Amino acid sequence: MKTKIISQKMLSAECWLVQVWGTEVCRNCEYHDTENCGGKHILNSGKNTLGYAIPLPDINKEAT
Repeated sequence: MKTKIISQKMLSAECWLVQVWGTEVCRNCEYHDTENCGGKHILNSGKNTLGYAIPLPDINKEAT
């Protein structure tokens, strides 16, 4: 199991899986390429609506 600690202030209301793990998760997502996809903006821009690059950084790895 993979874990990652991110800063909550960097999360937007868009798809959290994509924000945390990156666009690779879209391959197995049932909502990919549907109107219910919550990560369309991220897929087009590489950033969430708060302007942070995706995937969000692991704050534990930044501290070391």
